Amino acid sequence: MSILRKLFICLALSLVVANAHPAAAQSFKWWQMERFQKGLTLTQEQIDRIEAIFQTAEPSLRAQKGALDKAEHRLSKVITDSKSDEAAVLQAAERVEAARAELSRTRTLQLFRMRRVLSDEQNLKMKEMHEHDRRNRDRDRDRSKPKGDLSDGICK
Repeated sequence: MSILRKLFICLALSLVVANAHPAAAQSFKWWQMERFQKGLTLTQEQIDRIEAIFQTAEPSLRAQKGALDKAEHRLSKVITDSKSDEAAVLQAAERVEAARAELSRTRTLQLFRMRRVLSDEQNLKMKEMHEHDRRNRDRDRDRSKPKGDLSDGICK
């Protein structure tokens, strides 16, 4: 298999993974939900501080997401252009990955700052709540699979 074909397959898979989390999930304001406010016993000051962190980061996140989308679009054009060579594809792919890394760094820093607003006990409870939610999603996903589905390699 040619390098270009392998790169295209990797790109396609990375786009599927990247789009597995819709934009709505990325802007999920958990600190405004009653379940988290009560479960974590958030104070109004904590809610306000977390909202301020979100509002501060949001313009950068939106701009970086736009830059990533543009870079991915350019890469798609380069891949489909019969005149493109491997160097052009690799250069466009590197731009995509750089844009993705910048977006990831900003998001990680935002989450880190939000986490620092919470006490150790609240962070532990948050982790438990997220694990509970993950288990429920996994259970719901498993229930929705038809019997005999081989997508996970095991027949049920």
